[in-house]
Amino acid sequence: MSEFIRTNGLKKIYHVGDQRVEALKGVDLEIAQGDFVVFMGHSGSGKTTLVSTIGGLTRPTEGTVLIEGKNIWKLNDSQLSNFRNRKIGFMFQSFSLLPTLNVLNNVVMPAIFNSNSRKKDTDALKSKAISLLTDLDMKSKVNSFPSELSGGEQRRVAIARALINDPEIILADEPTGELDIRTEKEVIEICCQINNVYKKTLIVVSHSLTWLEKAKTTIVMKDGFIYKDLADPVQAIMNGVCK
Repeated sequence: MSEFIRTNGLKKIYHVGDQRVEALKGVDLEIAQGDFVVFMGHSGSGKTTLVSTIGGLTRPTEGTVLIEGKNIWKLNDSQLSNFRNRKIGFMFQSFSLLPTLNVLNNVVMPAIFNSNSRKKDTDALKSKAISLLTDLDMKSKVNSFPSELSGGEQRRVAIARALINDPEIILADEPTGELDIRTEKEVIEICCQINNVYKKTLIVVSHSLTWLEKAKTTIVMKDGFIYKDLADPVQAIMNGVCK
């Protein structure tokens, strides 16, 4: 695997009233193409801020984010939006499915905003969406609405939606945060499939230690710093021992 994503001196400072909060404190990070990275750590450690900055959603106070050598925070808003839509698929803790659209149309929706997809035939896009949903055992639900689905089924729809534009990177922020243990394991197995079969670079933020069983790379965050190659990530997370 080759270097694909790099951050240099990444800092993010929030001002909340009179308080100055340093969410990231000069993060230097390399992620190889095809990696399966899980960021662990307590709430407030900087995990979501870091991944959001890598994903082009949160502008850093200082530092750079390079994806395939491109400094994404040098792009203007239109260029960044287009880059994000082509290159990155997002999965969040909240499924964010549109309640008035059925499963099929929820999955197709991101392709409408993809400049590369606008010229494609609508039937071809729907065919692709059905293929993804079939891979995720959701073919029978293509005409169902979000309110008719279980939490696990809604997560599968959100995964298909993240894949519809064939992005190279999938960013998942607490993708199993609201799921029971059985469904969590199912979703983790699907994410392994995304990484191994679809060959996507997968970056996950989670509090759940279950992800550690499958991750290729585990990064622990604490107080805005990252810690890699820890002998015992679980101890580091539970006891705050990061060296």
